[in-house]
Amino acid sequence: MKKIKMVDVVSQYKKYESEINKGIFDVLESGAYIQGSEVQKFELSLSKYLDSKHVISCANGTDALFVALMSLNLTPGDEVIVPTFTFVSTVEAVCLSGLKPVFVDIDPQTFLLNHNMLEQHITKKTKAILPVHLFGQCCDMKFIKLMAKKYNLFIIEDAAQSIGSMCEFQKTSSKRKYSGTIGDIGITSFYPSKNLGCFGDGGAIFTQNNKIAKKIRLLVNHGQSKKYTYDTIGLNSRLDALQASILSVKLRLLNACNEDRQNVADYYDDALSQLNWIKTPFKQIQSDHVYHQYSILLEPKIDRAHFQSYLLKNEIPTMVYYPRPLHKQKAYRHYCNYPLPCSEDISKRIISLPIHPEMSLQQMEWVSKKIKQYI
Repeated sequence: MKKIKMVDVVSQYKKYESEINKGIFDVLESGAYIQGSEVQKFELSLSKYLDSKHVISCANGTDALFVALMSLNLTPGDEVIVPTFTFVSTVEAVCLSGLKPVFVDIDPQTFLLNHNMLEQHITKKTKAILPVHLFGQCCDMKFIKLMAKKYNLFIIEDAAQSIGSMCEFQKTSSKRKYSGTIGDIGITSFYPSKNLGCFGDGGAIFTQNNKIAKKIRLLVNHGQSKKYTYDTIGLNSRLDALQASILSVKLRLLNACNEDRQNVADYYDDALSQLNWIKTPFKQIQSDHVYHQYSILLEPKIDRAHFQSYLLKNEIPTMVYYPRPLHKQKAYRHYCNYPLPCSEDISKRIISLPIHPEMSLQQMEWVSKKIKQYI
């Protein structure tokens, strides 16, 4: 059996090597390595896929969040509601923008921002909600949109882990849109391990608002409206053409790869759902799940470190996303003087199993078999 990996980016590359290599060498021979036609082609392809009016690529997912916040002309000290159980970029971008993160607890089933707690955290200083579509499924965008409308708030969707997933967005309809295209702005990351990943860093910003899109395009390119003409203070955050060529190939594979991830998740669900010491991922009706991670919850009696060690001895890697919520981290704890018990509990018991499109049936059987044998 081939060695099991959390993410097998090399096997995916080998599978589509000739097509990816052709795109890379075409760029190398063109001499257009920064922006240019290859980047424009990818942005248009992603815009068509998402049915998003504007897609603006950038250097990475953290920059995408930072630029999205910059584009809204918020005032230092304005508050942005964020989940505490997320990757640090979400909150890092808020703080780098001079804004105040207001931490909200998560739902114990989905691990997503608990929308039922939103209203109690909204103040006169609140200007935006930043929901994170964690692990591959979407927050309750119907409710979040209602709250945003009621209090005149912006919505910035962090879709870095959910590219390709769709969710319902209207209270009176079951129609769906892609994650990242429902709020005022959405972002994603093209980090190699993502469902749509490149071979380095990369990111993108989505919006349906012409004015915001124009501001974002200025911001990611030094604030330039044309060469050596600076309309605003910006930064250098551009997707290079080599990464764009790779992403153009992988975008065509995204739906099939997400389906492969869902098949792995279905196998795990069937194999592990009868174990009374494990809780398998909860799947919402109103949202797709594209399984950027397959995260199970261990019962409190289970020693997570021992369980990880046991699996590793059986050549099964695991990861903990995330071992400590952000409101408990040294850099951010002064922003929060109240407990967020669900996040604090989940962070001690959650563990993610290997999941990626290249997993074989033999690998899935081995992982499931060894987990069942643990107790």
